[in-house]
Parts: sequence; structure tokens; C-alpha cells
Amino acid sequence: MAVSSLFVRNLPVSATNERLEEVFSELGPLKKCFVVKEKGEQACRGFGYVAFSMEEDSRKALKETIKYDGRKLSVTAAKKKAYDKKKEGGTEPTPKEQKTKELKNKNKKARLIIRNLSFKCSEEDLQQVFSKFGTVLEVNVPLKPDGKKRGFAFVQFKNILEAGKALSATNMKEIKGRQVAVDWAVAKDKFVSTVKASPGLVPNLLPRMSRQIVKERMKRRGMTLKRKMKQTLITVMLDLMMMTTKMKMKAMTAAKMMVRNQFHWLLPSHYVSVFMNLLLRSPLKGHPPKKNPQPSDVREGKTIFIRNLSFDTEEETLEEALLKFGELKYIRIVLHPDTEHSKGCAFAQFKTKEAAERCIAASLDESENGGLRVDGRKLNVVLAVSREDAAKLKEKKVKTHTGTRNLYLAREGLIRAGTKAAEGVPAADMAKRERFEELKRLKLRDINVFVSKTRLCVHNLPKSVDTKQLRVLCLKAAGGGRDARVVECRIMYDRKPQGKKVMGRSLGFAFVQFQEHEHALAALRYLNNNPSVFGPNKRPIVEFSLEDSTKLKIKEMRRQKNKHHSKQAQQEKQQKLHKPAPDPEETDIKQFSGFRTTAEVEEVELPDGKKRKKVLHLPSHRGPKIRYQHALPHPRCTLPKKSVLSPHLQVKKKRLRNKDEDKFDNLVEQYKKKILGDSGKAKVSKMLKKKKWFCS
Repeated sequence: MAVSSLFVRNLPVSATNERLEEVFSELGPLKKCFVVKEKGEQACRGFGYVAFSMEEDSRKALKETIKYDGRKLSVTAAKKKAYDKKKEGGTEPTPKEQKTKELKNKNKKARLIIRNLSFKCSEEDLQQVFSKFGTVLEVNVPLKPDGKKRGFAFVQFKNILEAGKALSATNMKEIKGRQVAVDWAVAKDKFVSTVKASPGLVPNLLPRMSRQIVKERMKRRGMTLKRKMKQTLITVMLDLMMMTTKMKMKAMTAAKMMVRNQFHWLLPSHYVSVFMNLLLRSPLKGHPPKKNPQPSDVREGKTIFIRNLSFDTEEETLEEALLKFGELKYIRIVLHPDTEHSKGCAFAQFKTKEAAERCIAASLDESENGGLRVDGRKLNVVLAVSREDAAKLKEKKVKTHTGTRNLYLAREGLIRAGTKAAEGVPAADMAKRERFEELKRLKLRDINVFVSKTRLCVHNLPKSVDTKQLRVLCLKAAGGGRDARVVECRIMYDRKPQGKKVMGRSLGFAFVQFQEHEHALAALRYLNNNPSVFGPNKRPIVEFSLEDSTKLKIKEMRRQKNKHHSKQAQQEKQQKLHKPAPDPEETDIKQFSGFRTTAEVEEVELPDGKKRKKVLHLPSHRGPKIRYQHALPHPRCTLPKKSVLSPHLQVKKKRLRNKDEDKFDNLVEQYKKKILGDSGKAKVSKMLKKKKWFCS
């Protein structure tokens, strides 16, 4: 029995790792050495462990007597922890542990494996690449015992949707200059169980093939394998050659998984496909067994097919939602055969046909909160069909255009230079077509612009063609039948008329709108580039018109507003028409008959308690009627004017002077008086007085 770790007892309380290592290192090189201490303290518990690098040194230590500071130690072989026994003999896991385990397994579904990975690629590089598609919980790059990378990695996402998005975006793309293969990661226990289940050999059914034949087949296909791989692949191939058809398919799946998961860093990707082709082409003895017809219960009308399921929905959750319609026989969520992930659809069978009908009727509710919902997704429920009918439906299914902008119609009528349709077209017309095509591409960049299905834009029209002629021409091009109807035909004219004409010159293009798309398409295909319409040098350029949805909405709102106003005006007009007309005689009398009295019905209470009718008195006003509001002028509200004084009465405002200047002037005056005196001042003023030019 291999012995490498030793259990050492009878150690003193003061024992340390360093001292224990000194004692045992005399016998040979150590892998690890430590003493077991009390929890939270430095005191030794009296025992420790020593692991030698070589097994011979461990056996030598068991035989010899070893002392620690004069204290004899007891050395025995260390026992491994009994993990397997605990699992086998232990009790069943608690509900909490079971729930944690299920949650962990559920989270592992969103796990990808990246193969053919560059050895230069690190976990940080993978984190940076895959974090664009969602939340990356873990990145793991497995290493060999010598510390080198194995050439593959695992990336764990938060949910399956993000993982699926990353798979489709990064598969067969380059990371760090190397093309990688991205696939769903399969649990290790499932992989091992598949591999264990595969070698069910039936030697007598298929002929054995020697290793030499297999090697020759591989060489013929140019497969040069590494020495490590040869024996493994050949063994797997020989095992597969000796299986029945049914077992062979299972074993091939296991072999494929084994090659991809275990040896992909040694084997290029195209070798795997060649290897699988060799397996499929192996000779079989006798005829393949007949397939047993599978029973189908869909004819009873009790089985339903459910779509738009969440990838995380479990069968138990779906069962709770369906049980309110009736009892169920079974529920099966459709899984992908390789990854075992949900495909987003399921089958369910009720015990009665009425329950299935109730479920389908409930799912057809189109209200906001109606329908059948599970995990926040509205389910699409229909009656299930047999496999044969499903295959027929798949064949009959024709892909229809589902876009709202009708971009496929933008190519209708396109003529490119160098094609057969462009033969004989003038260079000027081809230049126009290229210019219109560029304009169309620029306009279609706006998501509000779409291609109309019924409105045509006709370019390159002669100036002499008017609206009436164009309408007749378009009806003829559409087939000329009674069904063909032109809703609008409008040639665009210049706004400035020339001379005495009412309308300006034609701009050379027009818009024609049909009632049906078929007629518009027929007219386009007849008129476009037709040399017999306006001559070979003036060929019509016809295409479906581009429309702006925002402008059309404004136009529709304006039309509805005008319609509302016209309807309101019509109602008022109808009310006036139905109103009884006044008697003309009565109207004439009113003009000259004067004041008209009305009989008073009010009563007046007398002092004795009796009542009598109120008597009208004589009018208090006499003479002509004077309307004061028209006769007298209205008093104008005038603002009081400011009084303007005469110039000589106006008081001049005193100019504010600076105090420093006044002080300086006073000082100058004082010095003048001291120097010149009063007489000197007069002389100076006389000298300073200037004479005029006209004075002698």
C-alpha cells in the first residue's frame, strides 16, 4: 500500500512547524509538514502531519525511532478521510441542502465551454470578451499538473438567455488570434455516465477491424495524430464498429463528447468531423432493424402543444398553471438532445377533451392581462399534431415578409449598368437612375421612412404629358380591367407660371396611387424602362414611392380635424333648415305697430286681504327717445401735462463741484492777492483781455 503521509503523536505543547520540519527533514525531502494547534491559540494539541516527497522515505520513518527534543514520537501512516463512506452511510440530505443543490445545478445550465483556446488567453481576456453579452459570474481556465493551460475554458453566465446570446455571437470567432469553438457545457457526471453506458459490445454482429486497417483509413484522409491520441481514438473506433445500430448511435454521441471535452487541445477540429464520418460509414451485416411505429394520442384532441415558454420554466411550474383547467396525464418540456436545455416549448395531455379546449380558449384572450401566463411569459397554446402532419406543415410553410417598412419593394424596378435590362438605355437615363438610387438609400436610413405598396413615383416624363393622359396610361398598364382603380394621379408643376398660363411648366415627375398593390406592381413592371411608351430616348423611371410616417400622421390628423369641422358645420346647416320659418305678416307688423303689451297675470294683495289683478300705469317717458350713450361724447382719460416754464424762468441746476478743486482755486487766489495786490489784479486782467481782429 502506498504510504506518503504520516501521523505524528506525542508532540509537546510548544511544538512548532519549523522544529518538526527540522526533525523529519533528516530522513528525506518533505512535501509538507505541520502541527495541529488549538483553535484560536498557539499551543499544539499533541499531534501533527508529515508528508514526504518519496514513498521510500515515509517507510523509513515508520521503522526508525524519532525523538523531538528528547521526547519519543509515535509515527503511524495517516488515514484518508472517509468521504465515500459518509456519503453512502449518511442520512438523506435536508430540504435546505437539496434546495441549494438544485439551485446550483440550475445555475450551471448557463455554462459555456470554449475549446481550441489560445494558451496566451487569460481569464481576464475571456471576462472582457463575454461580459458584453451579460453578467459573467465565473471564468475558469483549467490547468495541467505542471501549471500549463489545457487549451479550453468554462464561462458561467447569470441566465441561459445571456449564455445563448454569447454562444451564437462568439462561436467560430477569433479570440487572441485563434478561432474558438463555443458550446454548452455538459455536467461531468452525465458525461461519465454516458461513456460508461456506451461499451455494450456485440462482437458477432459486426466484423472486427484490426488497428492496422484503422490506421490506414486515417492516413488515407491525411490524419496525422499525435502519439498520445492514436491508441485512444483507435480503441473507441473499434468498440463502435462492434455495436448494433441503436447502441452505435449512443456510443457515437459519447465518443464525440469524449473527443471534444477531453482531447480537443490535441486534435484539430476538422479531424473530429472526419473521425465521425468514418464511424457512420462502417459496414453493417444484414439489414437494419425495422422501426416500431410509435403510438400517437394526438387524434383524441386531448394533447396540447405549448410555445413561448421561458427557458427556466420547470414542469412543476407549468403543471400548476394547467391544473386549473382539468386533470393531466403528463407534461413534457422539449429538451435539446445534446445540451439538455429547454427549447421553449412543451407537450401536455389532459384526461378529457373539454379540459384541453378550455385551456386553448383561455390562451386566446387578447386583453392586456388576459391569456395564460407562466413565469411572466404569455403562452401560445394549440392542439398538438402528429409527427407526419408536423413534417407536412414544415414543408408547406412559406417564409413571408414580416417587415413594416416594405424594404424589399425598394429593389423593384432596379436596373444596374452592365445587366441585360440596361442594354440600349441612354447614358443620361442611367445617370438619373444611379442618382435616384443613392437618394433612396439616404432617405431609407431614417426609420420613419417606408416604401409605399400602392403609390408609384414616375420620373423622366415628357413636359407635354398632362394628368389625364398619365391616368389613362397607368390604368392601361395595370391591366385596364374594372378592378384597377387610380386613387390619385398628380404631376408636379412649377409654382411660377410662365406668360399668361395658369400653371407652370411640368417638373418631369409624378405620383400615381392605386387602390390595390397588385395593380401598382403590374403598372410598375409594364411602364418601367419601356421604350414604347415615350420613345427609346425617353424611358420612364418608375419605382415605389417613399413615404414619411410622421408626416402622414400629421396629414391624417389634419384630415380628421377638417372632417370634424365640416360635420359640425353640416349639422348646424341642417338645424337651420329644420327650424320653422317666421310668419312674414307678423314680421311686417312688428316693424310699424309700436310698443306691444302683454297681459299681466300677476295679482296684488289688498289691505282687506282680497286680491286683484295688477293694473298697468301710464308710461312715465314722453317725447322722442334719446339714447345718451350715442349722443354724448365719451370722456377721454387724459394724463396731466407737465408745465413747461419759459427759458428765463427755468431754474438752472447747480453743478456739483469737487471740494479739492475749490480748495486749489482758493489757494491760487490768495497767492495772487499777496503777490500783485488789488491794483495788480486789474492790470493782469486788462493784459489778458484779447483784442478782436476788427478792433484797431
